[in-house]
Amino acid sequence: MSTDNRLTAGYLIVALVALFGGVVTGLFQALEHAGVNLYPRLAPVVQSYYHGLSLHGVLNVLVFTTFFICGFLQFMTARALGMPLASPGLGWATFWLMTAGLILAAIPLLGNAATVMFTFYPPMKAHWAFYIGLTLVVVGTWLVTLNLTLTYRAWRARNPEARTPLAAFMSLVTFVMWTIASLGIAAEMLFMLIPWSLGLIGGTDALLARTLFWFTGHPIVYFWLLPAYVSWYTLLPRQAGGRLFSDPLARVSFILFLILSIPIGFHHQFTDPGIEEGWKLLHAFLTFAVFFPSLLTFFNVVASLETGARARGGKGWVAWFARLPWGDPSVAAQVLAMLL
Repeated sequence: MSTDNRLTAGYLIVALVALFGGVVTGLFQALEHAGVNLYPRLAPVVQSYYHGLSLHGVLNVLVFTTFFICGFLQFMTARALGMPLASPGLGWATFWLMTAGLILAAIPLLGNAATVMFTFYPPMKAHWAFYIGLTLVVVGTWLVTLNLTLTYRAWRARNPEARTPLAAFMSLVTFVMWTIASLGIAAEMLFMLIPWSLGLIGGTDALLARTLFWFTGHPIVYFWLLPAYVSWYTLLPRQAGGRLFSDPLARVSFILFLILSIPIGFHHQFTDPGIEEGWKLLHAFLTFAVFFPSLLTFFNVVASLETGARARGGKGWVAWFARLPWGDPSVAAQVLAMLL
């Protein structure tokens, strides 16, 4: 597994460097709102509030999350299946493709030529390199999905009767969901924003671009969330000294996320003209429906924590909570994240 571990480390290094940049630019924004304007002293690195805001959004929302998830879920899948990734070459090629895309997008972003926030709505226009770079990152995530699929197929050929390990099942569902959801932003980039930024077409459709963005932009929230759920379902119960309350319930919750999380983007466009109210109403109902797999997760994970705490001597309806192994940072961090 050493190759897979190095690949995971590569993804996590890029992710944490991006997180650091996003945290620092977020601090500048907070100081600006507090009446302390540091931007004149930061030029030309950060030239304005909105330049810093774009850096903050792209680094935190797009770069940190995507690189961390690709590293973490590839690691979890390989460990759960007990075998390395099917194609280490494809794994490294994907990492370098995504890194090259990141660098290509970062050049105009740092140069204040892509100050369009992470949503990059037209008619605001960024440099063409920004759009092409982010597209390469998205293509990289598709290649991660391909590698995980090839790995699962190889495992299934060796284990035709075995149930798919929960961590691998959840990781595959997460990337299948993301691959479907990312088709919206890929279409926006390839057929609208890139040709427009290159001057191949004279204009673009702002409403259609927003709709395609939110076809991806809402499910991306679950692309961020589900890896945390993978950890809460498969790592945390054992770290807390117990076991998962219900494996089938966990699988059902992920299938529901796969089905329900994609067709609800219109709830980000309730005030947009040009979209019929009936569609907005339908997406409102679907938005409430996606709450149910989160409720299943809440019940299942908390029941698992209670099992571990009671095994450690916890008593009562609530007092058992104090018996969790709070001295273990991996437990404390995750439980506090749940509370937040």
